[in-house]
Amino acid sequence: MNRNLSALADRYFDVLVVGGGIFGAGVARDAALRGLRVALVDKSDFASGTSSASSKLIHGGFRYLEQRRFGFVAESCRERHILQRIAPHLVRPVPFLLPVYDGGSHTLLQMRAGMTLYDLLARYRNTARHQSLSSKRALAKEPALRPQGLRGAILFYDCQEDDARFCLDNIIHAAESGAVCANYCELTGFVTRENRIVAARVADRLSHESFEITARVYVNATGPWVRRVADLTPFDGERVALSPTKGVHLVLPRLTQEAGIFFQARRDGRMLFVIPWGEYSLVGTTDTDFRGGPDDVYTAPADIEYLFSELRLLMPEAPVNESDIITTFAGIRPLLHSDAPSPSRRSREHRVIRQGQNLLTIAGGKYTTYRTIAEEAVDEIYPLLEARRAPCRTADTPLPQHRPPLSGTRISDAPAVCTSDVAHACEYEMAMTVSDVMRRRTSLALSRYGGPDTAETVAKFMAPLRGWNGGQMLWHLQQYLDEWKRNLP
Repeated sequence: MNRNLSALADRYFDVLVVGGGIFGAGVARDAALRGLRVALVDKSDFASGTSSASSKLIHGGFRYLEQRRFGFVAESCRERHILQRIAPHLVRPVPFLLPVYDGGSHTLLQMRAGMTLYDLLARYRNTARHQSLSSKRALAKEPALRPQGLRGAILFYDCQEDDARFCLDNIIHAAESGAVCANYCELTGFVTRENRIVAARVADRLSHESFEITARVYVNATGPWVRRVADLTPFDGERVALSPTKGVHLVLPRLTQEAGIFFQARRDGRMLFVIPWGEYSLVGTTDTDFRGGPDDVYTAPADIEYLFSELRLLMPEAPVNESDIITTFAGIRPLLHSDAPSPSRRSREHRVIRQGQNLLTIAGGKYTTYRTIAEEAVDEIYPLLEARRAPCRTADTPLPQHRPPLSGTRISDAPAVCTSDVAHACEYEMAMTVSDVMRRRTSLALSRYGGPDTAETVAKFMAPLRGWNGGQMLWHLQQYLDEWKRNLP
């Protein structure tokens, strides 16, 4: 996959996708597999926004059962099953415990009934059916749980994935299928005629050159930035309205033996989790109103205090405190506008909105259902092309594995990263900055190896591959370190 900007400027495309997060990646892959001429651009790196700051789960959303959104749960379970089938190297089953305590909002019997419905909506295609555990068996599986008041637990399965890698592999497969994709290309405006877009103005943020991309249809898949992109057009009609929320996660030393744990927060009743992540644990996630700019999201002290206070109630003997936080990450959920009283009760559903004659905007949605959201969007492209719709192939086409075998000098042990990974990222995965490698081509930034020593090693190895002189290398290194420091507690 090469960053060929001349191909973007010189060709006429059926569709230009703006946004290289998971929705844009899904649309580009789907459209390219159907034989359309596809271009994709992102103002930063692929997956650099919400799509590398999710909870890293592909899940059926059992908590939506309480809201009686049974169709949404069934759809999520179906998509989870599809993604396990087409990308088993990326979507892996993980056991979860759902402990039930005295004084909680649900009894163990109610949880059993809910999980029976969850299995039914998944058409019993879960990794295994849920089990009901006594308090003794639950503590045997996860001794760190608070034993006082524990009535028992539900054992069930969902799936985990590396969100940045999953998004990137969709981009790479789109490129292998004929799409022309480029990161660090920022949309600055549209050329419109009457009620139609005829070209997109794009600025290369690396060379500072500008050019135009012409296409017949344009797809706005920019997540939290969809309103900003939509407002670049003069079109009347329906506008994009979001009610975004912020989700914060902590990376801590490993807290559980094997399973993840979903648990109910004492403070506000929302569902939190402790998830195994290699030799670490992810603790999250907050769900609070966000009214700032999507380029300026960070973990606040109040977020850490909230998560740690709930963690101490769940695992009072866990040998961790706030000084043990390895790093944090925060992302924005671009949720559809809602008057729901609680952010956690806002819909995770989506809409594909048509603006003008040839602009489609994807608003809302969640990672697990990205493939079916992309399918709907590409189906909507064909009437605008006045062409017969080709069938979607993404549910049956495997997502290729692109990471090369480890070779060369070992950079870190956990995660296992070698110089071959850095070289492959630069030569075949369009890694243009130190942050691209540390945070999205590998998961070094979410480990003990995310600091200055490893980053400097990566920067020095990247320099000849990217043609940086000494000053440019130091600049890229500092850009990453500034970002890394912002994520420290």
